[in-house]
Amino acid sequence: MAKINLNTLVKPKVFWPSIIILLVICFTLYAQKEKEKSLRIAKESELQQTVEAKKVVENNLVDAKKEIVAKDEQIKLSLDKLEKEITARKEAETQLLSVTKEKQVLEARVKELTAALPKQIELEKIVIKTTHELIGKVLAFDKDHAFVVVDLGSGNNLKLGDILSVYRNDKFIGKVQVEKIEEKSAAAAILSPWKNVEFKESDVVKKL
Repeated sequence: MAKINLNTLVKPKVFWPSIIILLVICFTLYAQKEKEKSLRIAKESELQQTVEAKKVVENNLVDAKKEIVAKDEQIKLSLDKLEKEITARKEAETQLLSVTKEKQVLEARVKELTAALPKQIELEKIVIKTTHELIGKVLAFDKDHAFVVVDLGSGNNLKLGDILSVYRNDKFIGKVQVEKIEEKSAAAAILSPWKNVEFKESDVVKKL
C-alpha cells in the first residue's frame, strides 16, 4: 500500500488561509493609510484656509487701524478749529462788551454835559453865506472821551454823521463828527487825526 505524505496534505490548508489573512491585513493597512492620508490632506486644506482667513482678518485690522488714525486726526483738526472759533468768539464778545461800556460811559458823559448846559441856550446868530455855511461854537470839551458839545442841533438842520470843521481865530484846528443830536445842541466825536488837539469853549464850528 502506497504511503500518503502528510506534509503535502497539511501545507495547502495552512498556506492559503495565511495568504488570505495577509491580504486582509495589507488591505486593512492600505485602507487605514489612505484614510490617514485623506484626513491629513483635509487638515492641511483646513489649515490653509485658516491661514488665509487669518491674513484677511489681519489686513482688515490694519485697514481699520489706519481708518481709526485718520478719524482721530480729523477729530483733532475739528476740535482745534472749534477751539479757535470759541476763542475768537470770546475775544469778540469781550471787545463788544468793552465798546458797549465805553459807549454807555460816553452817553452818560454827554447827558451830564448836556444837563449842565443852561436851560435856555442863547444861540449866536447863524450867518448864512452864499455857500450855505452853518456856523456855531463849542460849548464844552471832554478830552478823556474825545468829544465836544456844540450849540448847533436839529433845529439848525444838523444831522447825525455831519462833519463839522473847528476854527480858532479863523485858523482851522480839526474836525468832529456828530454822534448825538438834540434840538439846540449836539455831541460830536473828535476824528482820529485830531484826537490830540486841545479844543476850547467858544471855538467856532462850521458845516460847509
